[in-house]
Amino acid sequence: MLTDEAKLNEIIEHWKRDSSYLIEMLQDVQAHYRYIPHPLARRLAEELDVPVNRIFHIATFYKGFTLEPRGKFPIAVCTGTACHVKGGTRILENILRDLGVEREGQVSADGLFSVESVRCVGCCGLAPVVTVGGDVYGQTSSVKISRILERVRKAEQAH
Repeated sequence: MLTDEAKLNEIIEHWKRDSSYLIEMLQDVQAHYRYIPHPLARRLAEELDVPVNRIFHIATFYKGFTLEPRGKFPIAVCTGTACHVKGGTRILENILRDLGVEREGQVSADGLFSVESVRCVGCCGLAPVVTVGGDVYGQTSSVKISRILERVRKAEQAH
């Protein structure tokens, strides 16, 4: 496995040390680490000769970036109108409780999951909708989601 230093060097070289590709570099960092670690953000700023506050501005402005670690299988619970009416908020609360986390964005103890609410997934006819690791589940319930998360855990343990 590559060290943090080696992985960051690989990303920088892939984008030819061109700061105009800063967002793409941050996407690559996040894809590898599941978040943007502060030390790597600072090092990226040094390597590209850009102000570190520019990197943190981008990382906090765009919802697609996070400065906090995320689970291997991020969970997004739709709380838009259709999903809210059909219990999306209740499902979110139950997932947080079942994972043993206090707030959205926090990683479960096993490192597999983090959960957040989203305003719309774009499939209101399937409300309530939850995504787990990018897979979309419609007409869900707390019980269905618990079963899905258990299947994911078992599959991960088998690897």
